[in-house]
Amino acid sequence: MQITFTPSLNHNSHLDLSYPKEFSSAQHIQQRDSSTAAEWGNMNVKELWFEGACMLSSKFDVNSPSSMKLQCDSFCWVMNFVLEGKLTSLSNNEHMELILQKGQYHTFYCSALDMDLVVDRPTDVFTICLTRRFIRKLLGKDILPENFESGADEPFTLVAADVYRDGRFKALIKEMLQAGQPDYIRRIFLESRILELLSLQLERLENKQQLPVNFSKEDVSRLEDARTLVEQNLQTPCSLIELARKTGLNDFKLKKGFKELFGHTVFGYLFELRMDSAYQLLKEGKSVGEVSEIVGYKNAHHFTSAFKKKYDLLPSQIGKILTFILTGYTFSTFSDCFF
Repeated sequence: MQITFTPSLNHNSHLDLSYPKEFSSAQHIQQRDSSTAAEWGNMNVKELWFEGACMLSSKFDVNSPSSMKLQCDSFCWVMNFVLEGKLTSLSNNEHMELILQKGQYHTFYCSALDMDLVVDRPTDVFTICLTRRFIRKLLGKDILPENFESGADEPFTLVAADVYRDGRFKALIKEMLQAGQPDYIRRIFLESRILELLSLQLERLENKQQLPVNFSKEDVSRLEDARTLVEQNLQTPCSLIELARKTGLNDFKLKKGFKELFGHTVFGYLFELRMDSAYQLLKEGKSVGEVSEIVGYKNAHHFTSAFKKKYDLLPSQIGKILTFILTGYTFSTFSDCFF
């Protein structure tokens, strides 16, 4: 597999990334750091791959609006997450424009990739590229289109596009970027996170296709706005009345629609977000008191009770477990980790 970035203004500064077929490797994980520089700025790509999957952390440090051609000579199932900045993708085959801002993602697949990327500010993008075999094995022929299963050419197909600003999406991406286990463990860890990211996207897609009874597409859009407001306000969450007013939904549609579309009540969803965030913060070494405040609990005892209900562990035990793991294995320093 070959991926090529070619800046429009300076073809001499192109970046070629070559990979073995199916991202195969004799090692558990393969890593590489590639970069190019020109008058338009710098581009750095940190790569990690193993059988069936490749992860790229791309930094575009541009000093003026810049465009570059992205080409891949074989099948790609691509998930792009914009961490900072803005990325505009133009498919030359399908004449399709996709714009991603910070906190947004899209997923697509095609037989071969011919796309122009436009970056007008410093931008960081996290990309996961999966092989046809990986996706076929995961989803099976009953879900995938007939031409996909047969190995025939597929046009550019947009699978999903949405926001991920907070919640489990953001936690998963952070876990993948900071993973520091020995390679044989890290590969299993990363593959499990890739599968969860994909399942979350497909679950959102399924929910959108199955509208709650008596709910219009506009209602669903407003419910998604409500979800975003919940995600953005962990410390000072909106009341149901405030949430209904801000989204233009009545009380019935907010409560019933949120539960049917996202699988949780509004406050059940808030609880899950808070616990996910708390777990990650505790793993990073923050104290129980700090975490309690960050995720919106005024009383640390109430936070401890809620955390134990969710994980059947006390918050103070998370740091001890992490210390045990770190001292139980021989790790390279975190500065030697993938990203």
